[in-house]
Amino acid sequence: MTKRISYIRIKVQTYFLLAAIFVCSPVFSQMGKSGDNIKGVVTDNITLVAGAIITLVGQQGGTVSDENGRFSLNIKSFPVTLSVSFLGYKTTEQKIDNPTSSLQILLEENTKLLDEVVIVGYGTQRRRELTGSVSSVSKQALEQPTTSINELLSGNIAGLNVSQNSRQPGEGASIRIRGGNSIYASNEPLYVIDGFIFFSEKNATKAGVSGIDGSLNPLAVINPADIESIEILKDVSAKAIYGSRGANGVILVTTKKGKRGKNIINYQYSIGVDKSTKKLDLLNAKQWLDIQKTYFNNKPSIYYTLEELAQFDKGTNWQDAVLRTGGSQTHELSISGGDDKTRYLLSGNYTNQEGIILNSGYERFSGRLNLDKELFSNLTAGVTASVSRSIQNALTTFENTNYRDSPFSNGIANSLTYALYMPPILPIYNSDGNYNYTNPFEYNYLSYYGHAANPVYDLENSIGRTKSTSLQGNFYAQYTIIEGLKSKVSAGVNVDYITQNYFAPPSSALGMNQDIQGSGAIGNRLTDVTQTEALLTYTKRLNSIHFIDLLAGYTYQKTTSSVSLSRVSHLASFDNLGMGKEQPPISREQEADFHSALSRANYTLLDRYNLTATYRTDKSSRFAKGHQWGYFPSVGLSWNIDNEEFLKPLSPALNALKLRLTYGEAGNQEIDFNEYEQYFAAGRYNGEAAYTLTTLDNKDLKWETTSEYNAGIDAGFFNDILTLTADAYYKETRDLLLRVPAPLGSGATQPQLKNVGNVTNKGFELAINAKLIDNSRLSWSASANFARNINTITSLGKYDNLTSGSEQQSILRVGESVGSFYGYLFDGIVQSNEDISKLPTIEGRVLTPGDVKLRNTNDDTNVNTYDRMVLGSIQPNFTYGFSTSLTYRHFDFYTLLGGSHGNEVYNLLKRYLERSTDAYNMSAALLDAWTTKNPSNTIQRINSAQVARLDSRYVEDASFLKLRNITLGYSIPFKVKSNAIKARVFISARNLYTWTKYKGYDPEVANGVDLGVYPSARNFLAGATITF
Repeated sequence: MTKRISYIRIKVQTYFLLAAIFVCSPVFSQMGKSGDNIKGVVTDNITLVAGAIITLVGQQGGTVSDENGRFSLNIKSFPVTLSVSFLGYKTTEQKIDNPTSSLQILLEENTKLLDEVVIVGYGTQRRRELTGSVSSVSKQALEQPTTSINELLSGNIAGLNVSQNSRQPGEGASIRIRGGNSIYASNEPLYVIDGFIFFSEKNATKAGVSGIDGSLNPLAVINPADIESIEILKDVSAKAIYGSRGANGVILVTTKKGKRGKNIINYQYSIGVDKSTKKLDLLNAKQWLDIQKTYFNNKPSIYYTLEELAQFDKGTNWQDAVLRTGGSQTHELSISGGDDKTRYLLSGNYTNQEGIILNSGYERFSGRLNLDKELFSNLTAGVTASVSRSIQNALTTFENTNYRDSPFSNGIANSLTYALYMPPILPIYNSDGNYNYTNPFEYNYLSYYGHAANPVYDLENSIGRTKSTSLQGNFYAQYTIIEGLKSKVSAGVNVDYITQNYFAPPSSALGMNQDIQGSGAIGNRLTDVTQTEALLTYTKRLNSIHFIDLLAGYTYQKTTSSVSLSRVSHLASFDNLGMGKEQPPISREQEADFHSALSRANYTLLDRYNLTATYRTDKSSRFAKGHQWGYFPSVGLSWNIDNEEFLKPLSPALNALKLRLTYGEAGNQEIDFNEYEQYFAAGRYNGEAAYTLTTLDNKDLKWETTSEYNAGIDAGFFNDILTLTADAYYKETRDLLLRVPAPLGSGATQPQLKNVGNVTNKGFELAINAKLIDNSRLSWSASANFARNINTITSLGKYDNLTSGSEQQSILRVGESVGSFYGYLFDGIVQSNEDISKLPTIEGRVLTPGDVKLRNTNDDTNVNTYDRMVLGSIQPNFTYGFSTSLTYRHFDFYTLLGGSHGNEVYNLLKRYLERSTDAYNMSAALLDAWTTKNPSNTIQRINSAQVARLDSRYVEDASFLKLRNITLGYSIPFKVKSNAIKARVFISARNLYTWTKYKGYDPEVANGVDLGVYPSARNFLAGATITF
């Protein structure tokens, strides 16, 4: 009851604050109204420009155009010169000799470095006044055909890395900005879409159903074709305004608005073909039989004679059997327009992607409405609304710890890995046309032929389906109180409903287990996020000397999440789960409240010296009382040196130069709801309900806090033909949220969450843009980016190191980076009996020729766990990207490359495929296995015992360079009489080629452990766009 009263009190306070702003607004609006001497509109000759900054040159005063591009100014004396700037347009000046009520200011597209206007948190700023580090995705990149925001970001932004654990259609991605700040809490950036803070937390796209590979992209609600701009807030001066949610960086997405004038209808259609970029080199049937003959000759227990082995089927390429040519098609339709008081955009999208593995795919329907309306000359209101419905058919997964030291006991395998391990002598179908599959549980004499069933059967009959419905709506109203002073209130909601269906038939790899005999599950998750905001902004230019831009506001967000799960075994068909043997159902409901007060002050002196100060206070219910409040300040300074007289002689060779320096703090509270509480697991004991203590509580749990320093430079050369932005930064995250072993004797079965240790990230970023040619017939531009980040653990509290993973292959150790691999150093192959006497034993076992040698790092007589060492890290040494755009007459061309260098991946799939102690299929590398006649020093002999869980052979260099995109387009020239405004046809290739030494399917593995990820697809696309 107390909780309910508190919630009502908060809502009453919120609505009282909003009402007070509106009630007081008419009073304030009478202040200073001595007459509007200039009224006008800002346009780009096609649409009205909202949010343009209008200032008086040499006089006090200024304003911002409203949602319909209109503005008004009080002028003390004439003549006067207006300076007008806006995002993506050149700053223009216009002299006015007399009062006017019909002034029209025309803006031209801008390419000047420091005059560009960018979107920042809760507002806009010219880069000339900006103190923080803000990057923007280029217009050329945003115009490329894609189905995912992730592809718009990959390779385009210095210091931003995008990686995936799976390339299934519709799959989400892991995004890091300037490295990872946390170990347990989320490292994902904050997404803000049209001012609404988007819910994209850990497991937000799951409904509690295990057995389904991957997860949906939480940003699937956004159609990339609807995006107007994407800004990335990197340093603390830019992101501290988001307080406890800003430590990992902020991605601001602004969707397109309607434009004044003629209604515009735009339609785009594209169709594509997808092929796997790579296939692994495995043994064929003959090679496998040869290996097995060697295997059986070396093994005393023989299940088949050599003659019987020779009678098996001549071969099946199981990898080819589960891979296929995929396809995609996309339809995009938008209608937009407006007049002097109303602007609207209505869009719809349909996407269908057929995966490159059997029975995998993704389908999405989405729609959007953006509407802005001038109700009165000083009151504007609007709404953004979107809906998305998606269906993902994913691979089902399998894990069974009964298979010790097998591919199915280490992590989670899916139907693709089944196919890789299947013996190539086994057919897909029997002679009668039915599926052929082996059952290791019923027929033990077949256990040598693997623990996998028929992967083709599994893919065609299992279900791993995720359905997601997302609704998002946000309403705002903005009132101009007096000139330069505006109040804005908004209220929004984001509802996500996810259903997951899982079914493993009785004859599938998992379903054939005698304890399961067919398994099914249905899970549901409902997430409801409501957000209200009240903001006050004030902008004022005091003659030509001072400019101030002030912001104050309050935000409130409430998140409610409920999950229910039903799972049954002994199920023959998914049609009715009631026919199965029910397991205990799971359900829970959680909620979290989030309150914030925020403020920011921007001050510019003489258009040269800029100061930005922000302060935000957050209160989060994710922590216990006494630790719910967080305070996050920042300060930034910048100096426009190009406006100094002493630099004028260098112009135009150096036409723009700006230095930036910032410091501040941001936080991270992205853990699950109520993780400070004690948790019990429900079960049964002797037929009665029972509870087991799983996790200890921790009422002292508090925020992670990241302190950051940033120094940057922006420069333009030869009238911005060449521009450069460089940043150096240092970040320290303290009070890390980390799970550590529970105290002995506590009875808890799971680690306890504590604030333990510190992590630092330091690095350097460089972005270069060049306009090589720019005339009416030919334009050519290019851009390049480079980033280096060094991640280091500087403290783990009382712990020297902490290991994790199914093989304890990951280690946290002071002085090393997060994501370090821990194992043995491979030292070659034992070549002769003479070598054995000189070698230590391995875990007490004496070696024989053909066995693996491991480095004895402590020089004793036995190699054991004390000889393990750090073998590499998932952290890259540096990342880079390059893009170029060329337009000649009606043709346009765009290409993008992106790369990473110095990171490693644990190729666990390779380790299992190089085993030779059972009858799974194997890597073709085993054809070079050690024999007395072939003294290999890299591949052990056939049937050699695998003595090490992880050695350095399988921690591979995952450096790569990818040709991510090539697009060629042609704009069809129409005669004047045609009703079409423009039409364009294009062809595109994505993920065309990867240069890498990595032996797996793809070197981009988000968690650094590759057990057989869904392969990358090479996509060839053709399409057309027509605009009326």
